[in-house]
Amino acid sequence: MVDPKLTLASDVLERVDRRLLDPDSAAPLWPTGFPLLDEALDGGLRAGTLNLLAGAQGEGKTTLVLQMARSSARSGRPVVFVSFELEAETLLQKCISAEAAETTEVSSLSTPLTVRQVRAAFEASDTVAGGLPERLGEHIGGIDALTAVSRYAGLLYIYRSTATQTTLDVIAGAVKDVLVEHGVAPLVVIDYLQKVCTPDHRGEEEKVTRITEGLKDLSIEFECPVLAISASDRAGLEPGTRMRARNMRGSTALAYEADVVMIMSNKADVVARHHLMYGANNGEHFKDWSVVTIEKNRSGYSGGEVEFRKHLECGRFDANGQAVSEKLVDERVYTE
Repeated sequence: MVDPKLTLASDVLERVDRRLLDPDSAAPLWPTGFPLLDEALDGGLRAGTLNLLAGAQGEGKTTLVLQMARSSARSGRPVVFVSFELEAETLLQKCISAEAAETTEVSSLSTPLTVRQVRAAFEASDTVAGGLPERLGEHIGGIDALTAVSRYAGLLYIYRSTATQTTLDVIAGAVKDVLVEHGVAPLVVIDYLQKVCTPDHRGEEEKVTRITEGLKDLSIEFECPVLAISASDRAGLEPGTRMRARNMRGSTALAYEADVVMIMSNKADVVARHHLMYGANNGEHFKDWSVVTIEKNRSGYSGGEVEFRKHLECGRFDANGQAVSEKLVDERVYTE
């Protein structure tokens, strides 16, 4: 019997041709929902790739990958969101608030539906009686947002994970179940990579190497993209330091094995000093923007820098970002 992993080039060409001629066939590309980011990634996240997102704590990494997950589910593709950080209800609260902000035209006399208000509805700590429709109906765009989330909620699988039980095998089993259920490979999101359990209690470097290699194997086996958040080492979090791929915590395998490495930074922390000194408001407005740098991209060019306005109170970023026009620096030198 011929090894199924041994593939003739002619068979690959025939398979691609059949896919192109089938109107119902999904392309092996998952757009992120951020047009400029998709352009920088040459179309989006690709099947069989490991994509890493790293950045400082509190910058909105979970919000960004959740927004990508919503985009995938809205397009009709399933998502497996492996969450070590947040409960399923918390993630859905972000989804509802984000949908309200994206679909509602907020006037100067009204305010967007915030994550905090949605949480109050979920926890019955508001002053309204009834279920979710009644409670969210008290806010502008609340019902429309709930309806929007309900349309793709059947494609968004949230796996509440623990660092003591959720192994690579457990994740692979969940991905396989979703693949069998829907007949198409899901987008797999890991929040975050260093939390995946390795039962043999290896040292951190060996553990992270094994997890990284395992997630890459998973993406190849199921022909899906894996999008994983990576923690930073201590050096990458030092004040005045711009985080780089080398600052991902645990192992050099993170940079070597990944197909795409994206680094997320607060714009105020990485913009050149003269922009802060001589710009309007002394650069205070830069704090409202996150810069995403494509440090590595096997399917396109590296070094692209795009920025997105943060609306973390509404669980989202403005998808219509822009290219960074200011000069950015590797390190900020502070002077008294």
